[in-house]
Amino acid sequence: MDFRRIKIIFILTFAALNIYLLSVLLEKNATTLSFGSESTTLNIEEAMKADDISFPTLSTDQEKIPLLKTDKGATLEADQSKLVNQTTVFEDGVLFSTLSEPVPLEIDAENLTIVDRTPIADLILQGNVLYGAEYTFLTYLPLKRQLVYAQVANSIPIGDSTGSITFNLDPDYEVISYEQTFAGVAEVQGSSRSVISQKRAVEALYLNNQIPANSTVRTVQLTYYRTLSLSDMDIYSPMWYIEIEIENAPVEIRRVDALTGSIITTSSVSLPSAEAQIKAKTASSSALLLEEEDAPETETTPE
Repeated sequence: MDFRRIKIIFILTFAALNIYLLSVLLEKNATTLSFGSESTTLNIEEAMKADDISFPTLSTDQEKIPLLKTDKGATLEADQSKLVNQTTVFEDGVLFSTLSEPVPLEIDAENLTIVDRTPIADLILQGNVLYGAEYTFLTYLPLKRQLVYAQVANSIPIGDSTGSITFNLDPDYEVISYEQTFAGVAEVQGSSRSVISQKRAVEALYLNNQIPANSTVRTVQLTYYRTLSLSDMDIYSPMWYIEIEIENAPVEIRRVDALTGSIITTSSVSLPSAEAQIKAKTASSSALLLEEEDAPETETTPE
């Protein structure tokens, strides 16, 4: 038996098999990567329009954004004693504050939109909110009567509630309280990485049935979200923050990982428990009661 000839036959056979498998793999990858092709993108846009989904002009630019590291040296709990004209309670990383005096806002009565946010800016800049200069306006949720401000890191807002201030309005559209979280001091970690575009982020939501029919995509903003939390630091990664508006329903907030395109389904932080809110309101009432007791009595003149 010619073993040399058999050896050559086996080598040629395996080489041919490897070439075939490689061609199948390349064909599969070419099909997968065609998701971002112009024709596929147009088909997705047409499908969204057929579902009566409105959306703004979406950019196809892919920016480069670095990861961030934040330290936990500065805490709201340690500094809450600096706040005046309010009663505070700190629980589970969230500072809950009840203002002593409501802050009135000017609104458009017909559309229930905030006309001027200057009173809130004044409240922040006057030192009534800790680290207030590090936050910027993110969104207004009309049915919840809430204005949300986000902490800015690397010139990009944090969009997952781990660095935010949520101002609560009463039925007269006066600011009566707020909840605040603070991510800490941020610094760039490593080199910048390419993120998916606005268009790809919205397409990912639609293809995963995260955008209902008869809705409006009203905001698509690049933000950060916390991906790792340790005892002394947190790591933040780029994220697309997307708001979806449905008539007569609360605004729905969707989040897409800007590096992988995966849908983020869990929130990073929750609002204070009902018990914490009751504590804050009780403390506020007690403070007012003490003020009344300490106030000098005035004589009443009979009529």
